[in-house]
Amino acid sequence: MKFTVHSLELHRPIVLPASGPAPDGTELLYEYCSHVDAANLEPATEAHLADGHTTDRIEPGFYLFTQGLMPEEDSFAEQLWQEAAEAIWLESLWREMKFKNDRIRVRILSEDGKRSFQLFRETV
Repeated sequence: MKFTVHSLELHRPIVLPASGPAPDGTELLYEYCSHVDAANLEPATEAHLADGHTTDRIEPGFYLFTQGLMPEEDSFAEQLWQEAAEAIWLESLWREMKFKNDRIRVRILSEDGKRSFQLFRETV
């Protein structure tokens, strides 16, 4: 699957309330780490997204961002997110952009009866 990567300035935090899905459709938020070393120009796809856990917010900032539809089976979602994280990394190389840290945030949301995901990687 091909991903289109955009620059995004997030002005307000995306917050997941403890009570369940947010009014904006946010169902889940995850935070992962990238284990891709800056000197490695051919990392394994799985190195782009590792050590995931749930979180309750994505802070305002400048991000490289992409999105896509969730697969029908959630068991394939993480593999799809790895490909999206790799696309963001490749775009950063093309644009000669630096990342602020090794964190990648994943947002799962429902809109118009469809589930989608969004990946955010903060830039300097």
